[in-house]
Amino acid sequence: MVSITPNPQTVEAQQNFTVTVHLDTATEVRGSTSWITYDPGKVTFVSAARGSLLDGFPMYWFIAAPETPDRVRISSQILQAGASVFGPGDLIYITFTAVEEGFTTLEFYDLQLYDLLGNVIPDVTTNNGDVIIGPSPAYLKAKCWLQGAYSNGSMHTLQNNVIPLTSPYAADPVTVDSIPEDVVDWCLLELRSTHNGQPTVCKSVWLGSDGWLRLPDKPYLILMDSSAGPWYVVVRHRNHLAVMSSSAVYFGSSGSPPILDLGDITSIYGGGGVKEVETGIVALAAGDANRDGVVAPVDRMSYWRPQSGLSGYYSADFDLDGFVAPRDLNSMWRTNTGLLSTVPASR
Repeated sequence: MVSITPNPQTVEAQQNFTVTVHLDTATEVRGSTSWITYDPGKVTFVSAARGSLLDGFPMYWFIAAPETPDRVRISSQILQAGASVFGPGDLIYITFTAVEEGFTTLEFYDLQLYDLLGNVIPDVTTNNGDVIIGPSPAYLKAKCWLQGAYSNGSMHTLQNNVIPLTSPYAADPVTVDSIPEDVVDWCLLELRSTHNGQPTVCKSVWLGSDGWLRLPDKPYLILMDSSAGPWYVVVRHRNHLAVMSSSAVYFGSSGSPPILDLGDITSIYGGGGVKEVETGIVALAAGDANRDGVVAPVDRMSYWRPQSGLSGYYSADFDLDGFVAPRDLNSMWRTNTGLLSTVPASR
């Protein structure tokens, strides 16, 4: 395993920063070649130097050069025949300049580790590194599930082709150019400083089939010019009950992103608005077509009945398959009737 660290790297625009290509395992190597890609509108390559793992060894070569505007190749090999080093340790230090505020991933386009004889070591895995550029970043990895789409540790994306390019939430009606194939639906993220306070931040976010929430074109929840909190985290969906974190959580401003798992009942404020979809795993409960915080007869009479038989992006499509059908009523609404969200009303 080879990783780019720190992950994420935070930096302000027009500043230089250095990341490490780190050999994570106790692997014997004589050298390596890394091809790293990035967004050249966000960062530019400056220089590279050999890592501390190679200190004290004469090098047969150490080459660092951009191959394209968005990719740099860095290659090294120890000169002495029969010489090698053992991980873990730092292979390369790479310096970039942050061009403008935003985000990019430093991604391994390819990687080769060389053994004692100079042969490529097979099956080496990699971890990319994220770069967050801007003042006062705050970030979090948050996970939740939607009952309607859940199946065996994942969620289907059957309605993906009808998800609108503009978020359905008036609090943040962001528009995107396209919807990635792994997106289950839009959700609305709210951050509160108190459990019943007005939202300080509202963001339309994507929910992936793996349960992770992310801002469009970001790998997770990344905010700029934002306090790290602590925040009560509310997740809303257009036809599932809303949930809130059981306590206020801090976002990260350096180091690895904190993780909030709203699939764990102990992480849910008040313990309501959810259904157990697997032993020890809860999901936002389906059936709240009018988003009033309760699965009730009005969701059937005023939404499911007039929409029944329609295909597309509809509020009564509780199983999120792109069709409003009897199974939405029987498998979701009927079994959930009377369930309440336990997110406190804002005051």
